[in-house]
Amino acid sequence: MSADDHISRLLDALSGGLSQKRLESLSNEFNSLAQDRAETLVFFVLQNVCQRLASALEGEAVSVERFEELTAGIADQIADILRDLQRGNAGVAKLEPLVGTLFRNLGLFRR
Repeated sequence: MSADDHISRLLDALSGGLSQKRLESLSNEFNSLAQDRAETLVFFVLQNVCQRLASALEGEAVSVERFEELTAGIADQIADILRDLQRGNAGVAKLEPLVGTLFRNLGLFRR
């Protein structure tokens, strides 16, 4: 599978919304890409964001409201970074805001 096809498939997966299972799957995909692609940092961060979210959901019944707080803005930011990669841009500048959103959402989720 070409790199663009792989990213297109990931974008399709993101358009279906996030769930613990999907987050775990994305985490595995990003881990593989971090080892195979030149954009190691980008995929490493994406893998860790998905893994942290999946871990926060693990073994816990979560209301829809809480789930939305936890995942708010994450899928859109990941998709934006993936689209940048498709265009040949590294997307590194968008990693810090993504991680900031992750920590903000995790903080809201724990209250």
